[in-house]
Amino acid sequence: MIRITPDEIRRWRVEIDQAEKFRTDEFGSIVKSNIKGAGENISYFEKGFSGRFEQEYGLKDNFVSMNVVYPIVKNVIPTLYYKNPYVLVLPKRKEDEDSSPYVSAILNYYFNELDIKSVNQHIIFDAYVLGMGVCKVGYATQFGSDIPDDNLERERNKRKKQGILEKLGLKKPKEEEKKENIELNEYIRSESPYSIWVSPFNFGIDPKATSIFNASYVYEKVTKTLDSVKSNPNYSNTDDLEGSEIEKSLVKDMPQTEIEKFKTIDLYEIHYKQDDGIYILVLAKDQGDYVALRHEKSIYEMDGFQYEILAFNKHGHKLYPCSDVSVFKGLEDRINITFDNILDQVDKFVSKLGVDETALTEGGKMALESGELGAVVYTNKTPSEVFKEISLNQVKGDMVLFIDKLVDTVSLITGVTRSMLTGMTSAETATEAQIGQAGSNLRLSDKADMVQDFSNRQARKLWQVIRQFVDLEELQLITGEQGYDDVTGTPRYKWLGEITPMMNGKLTKGEYGFRIEVGSTQKPDLPILRKQVENMANILSQPGVLQAFQMQGYKIELAEIFRRYLMLFPDVFRDIGRIIKPIQQGTTGLLPMMPQGGGGAGQQLQEKPPNMADIISQIGGEKGGNPPIA
Repeated sequence: MIRITPDEIRRWRVEIDQAEKFRTDEFGSIVKSNIKGAGENISYFEKGFSGRFEQEYGLKDNFVSMNVVYPIVKNVIPTLYYKNPYVLVLPKRKEDEDSSPYVSAILNYYFNELDIKSVNQHIIFDAYVLGMGVCKVGYATQFGSDIPDDNLERERNKRKKQGILEKLGLKKPKEEEKKENIELNEYIRSESPYSIWVSPFNFGIDPKATSIFNASYVYEKVTKTLDSVKSNPNYSNTDDLEGSEIEKSLVKDMPQTEIEKFKTIDLYEIHYKQDDGIYILVLAKDQGDYVALRHEKSIYEMDGFQYEILAFNKHGHKLYPCSDVSVFKGLEDRINITFDNILDQVDKFVSKLGVDETALTEGGKMALESGELGAVVYTNKTPSEVFKEISLNQVKGDMVLFIDKLVDTVSLITGVTRSMLTGMTSAETATEAQIGQAGSNLRLSDKADMVQDFSNRQARKLWQVIRQFVDLEELQLITGEQGYDDVTGTPRYKWLGEITPMMNGKLTKGEYGFRIEVGSTQKPDLPILRKQVENMANILSQPGVLQAFQMQGYKIELAEIFRRYLMLFPDVFRDIGRIIKPIQQGTTGLLPMMPQGGGGAGQQLQEKPPNMADIISQIGGEKGGNPPIA
C-alpha cells in the first residue's frame, strides 16, 4: 500500500462530500428519504408518476395512472439493443492484417462468455431513463478484481508445461477448473476479464470537469458487510472499523464476529490521475470518518479510466446530462391530473332518476333504493308520471381533446409516434406513414450511433485488458459454421489455428480499430426476414441471373439459401441437416432428371419444374407470416 498522509485523506473527504452533493443536486438521488431528479424517473417508468407527485396531490387508493412513460421506454430501448453483437476488428497497420481475425474471434468469444449483451441492456436503459449509463471494465485475479497477482506469469508457464506433457501422453489431462466467483457480482470471476454494470447513483465524477474525459478523478461507492471488509487481505487499517449501527435487540447474545456479518460499511473506490498514470484509493466511510484501506497504482495499461459512460443528451456545458424521461415527465403529471379529473366526472355525473316520492308505496321505495336486478317497484300512479331520467354530461369533450394534445406533445418531444405507441395510424397511404415515421427514425438512428460508439470504446478497453492479462495461447476459438458433414448432415465448424508464441507476440503489439457490426442490432420480426429472403429468391430466379454470376466466376449455392430460409422457421425445422443432405453414392428416393429440349408433335409436354422462388414462396405463404402490403 502506498503511504497516504492524514492531510491527503482529509482532502479526499472534502472532494467526495462535494462531489456527492453536486451529483445529488445536478443528477439526482435514489435514497429513500431523498428521491429526486433522475431518481424519480424509476417511479415514472413503473407507476407513471413520482412519489413527490403522489404526496403533493394526495393520491387515493383508486387513483388510475395514465402511464405513457412505460410504453415509450419499451418502444425505444429494444431498438437500441444489440441482439447478436459482433465485433469487427480493423488493422491499423499492414503487419497487423493477419492477426486481426484472431482479435475479432477473441473479443466475440468474451462478449458471449461475459454476457456483455445483458450488461449493456441495463446501461442503455439507464442512459434513456436516467440520463447516464455506466460500465466498468477490468480483470479479476485469484485475489480479487483489479488486484495484481505477482505469480501470474509463473502460473502461465506451469499450465503450458502441463499442456505439453498431456499432448505427449506423459501426464493425465487435468480437469478444467471452474472459475470461482470471488466477488458478490456474478459477472466477476477469478482469472477472467469482466465488463459490469455500475449504478449511476453510486458513480461520481470530478465536479470541476465537464465530462469524464477531462475529469481528474472518478469514484464508485460500494456497500459491503463489515465482515467481508475485515477479512479481505488486500485492505489495511480494518481492525478498528465499526460499520453501521444495528438494532441491539436483533443481535442479542450474538458473538461480535457474527454481528459483523450484518453490519454494512460504505467504501469509496477513487480512481485519480497523476503524471505517471492512474492511482486507486479505497476509503471506508465509518461513523462519519474516512479511513484509507488501499492505495495502489492501477495495474492496467488502458486508455483513461476503467469506466465508460453512455449518454444520449450529453453536451459540453454540463457534467451530468438530462434524460429523455426528465424532459417530458412534467407533461406526464399534467396528463395524470387531467385523466383523474375525467374519471371523477364519470363517477359523479352518472345519470340519475327524478321520482315523485308521494306516488311510491313503502315497498316501492325500498325496491327502488335497493337497486336489485328485476326488482318490482309499486307506484300509486302511472310509472311514466312517477319517474324521469336526469341525463348529465359525464365527460367534457374538451378535456379528452386536451389529453390527446398532451400525448401529441409527448410524441413530438420523444420522437415516438402515436402509431408506435398504439399500433394504429391515421395515415391513409403508405407514403404518409413513412413521412410520419421519418422523424422518429432519425432520432433512433442518432441514439443507435451513440450506442455503437459506446460499444466500440468498451470493446477497445476490453481488448486492452485481455491483451495484458489473458494467456492467449490457451484459447481455442471458433469462427463460425463451415458446412455440414456429408454423411450425417450435422454442422461442421471452422476453428482458428492455435495461437502460437509468434502470433501471441503480434497480438500483444498490434494496433487495431474496433467496430460493432451495424447489422447486428435488434433484428426485425421473423415474418419480415422471411419476406426478404423470398424477395431475394425472386431476383435469383430471373432469367440469366445465375448465368451472369457464373460468367463472372461465381456460383450461387441455392441449397445454402434454402437452408438459411428454413432456419427462419425454428419451431418447425429444428434439425435442418436431416432435411437437406448432399447426394452420396447409393442415395435412394431421387427424382428422375428432367429431359432436355422439346419433344415431337405427339409427345406430351413436360411440366416445368418450380424454381427456388416458387418453392420459398409456397413455404412462406400467409402462414409464414408475410407482412401486409400497405
